[in-house]
Amino acid sequence: MFRQRRYFCQSITFYQREQYLSKVMKDCEDCFKQLDQHGKSIKRETKDMFIKFTQGKLQEQKKLLETDSVGVFSMVLDIIENLIHDKPLMSYILTTIEAIISDNQRLFKQFMRALTPQVLPKLKQFLFLDGYDPMAYEAAAKIATMIIAEEGGNDAKEWVILFLGGIGNKLKIADFMIMPICVHFLKHEALAIQFIKSGGIRIISNLLSKYSTDLQIAYYTILALWLLSFTTESIPLFSDPTVGLIRLIIESVQKISREKILRVSFACFRNLVDVSPQSIELMVDNGLIKVVDLLLKGNLKDQDLIDDIKYVGEILEKNMKILTSFEKYVKELNAQNLTWSPVHTEKFWKENVKKFEENDFLLIRKLAEILKSNNNQNVAVACYDLGEFCRFHPFGKVVLEQLNAKQEIMRQARNDDQQIREHALLSLQKIMLHNWQV
Repeated sequence: MFRQRRYFCQSITFYQREQYLSKVMKDCEDCFKQLDQHGKSIKRETKDMFIKFTQGKLQEQKKLLETDSVGVFSMVLDIIENLIHDKPLMSYILTTIEAIISDNQRLFKQFMRALTPQVLPKLKQFLFLDGYDPMAYEAAAKIATMIIAEEGGNDAKEWVILFLGGIGNKLKIADFMIMPICVHFLKHEALAIQFIKSGGIRIISNLLSKYSTDLQIAYYTILALWLLSFTTESIPLFSDPTVGLIRLIIESVQKISREKILRVSFACFRNLVDVSPQSIELMVDNGLIKVVDLLLKGNLKDQDLIDDIKYVGEILEKNMKILTSFEKYVKELNAQNLTWSPVHTEKFWKENVKKFEENDFLLIRKLAEILKSNNNQNVAVACYDLGEFCRFHPFGKVVLEQLNAKQEIMRQARNDDQQIREHALLSLQKIMLHNWQV
């Protein structure tokens, strides 16, 4: 009977879990027998509706929800209230509810109207029981979150704290299900703020760092960031390079060139460029202009997406000149935080090399000191910059030899780090072939 697809088969909790989907299908073959064994624990109408609904194929189940959603929801809620101890049945019922209310907003509203006071406490209790299938816990967590977020109030804020605190601890939630649950918080500003206060950004950052090539996880995580970008409290976090949210989104866009990823990413970028100059700077620093150019040369079909990409690209281009200024370079150097930003390019060094003569080549001295740093990226960028200085300054080779910078670059050419080694070797080539390609 269950070889035909049913509503529960559409539950997001079965993502990459075909073995569990097969298990639930097999277990549910005995559902009717199990339901009869429960005797008077549930109503006669519940048994009748369960048989009617469960025997139907997906389209028949959808039609039954259109004509008698009250009867269907009364049935599933009666089972949750009275048969929570039946593990196979709960896997089927919870994944079915999750699929229904996620699929159709109108049905979710009807589900909310059908709720009884006992259901939410039962769902919360269920999350801390042992021995159930993983997707049953995740479906219960998502259903509870959707209910709580819709109702709002202090209980909702407390649930955000409890849920985020329980991830990786008491709550049995797989990584791929964390954000599909959390996005329901983030549709409400007060809960989005609580999400930020409760460490939600760290969870997002960890997920996007770990799963930057996983389409499902990356999509829901960037969707969460887009929802957060409507909240004023999130803007300082987007514009903080140490948090790295913009960098992580750009990396996912580069690794997964799917339109659903592009849509949420550029919708998020569009929100940010309108309110945060610091975010614009980070987008430029992390190479988003090149990404925009490549995408616009591609074969995108979605006009709204194309408009967002063009809008973001135009703003980045307008700010490019400001962001490649000599002042920005000095700021980076003084902070000893060298990144592969537009100030570390051939164009920049051609235009600004003479400015490095000031104060007896003070900035070049600082670059030479950074060669001794323990920060691999700082060392790699410093090697590149010193090579460019030597390449474009008429006395660059002499200056570097006086500062013993050439000897330090030679030492770095034997570094274990590949990036440092490559940039050190390229820098040495420029020093040895002074005025190379000037």
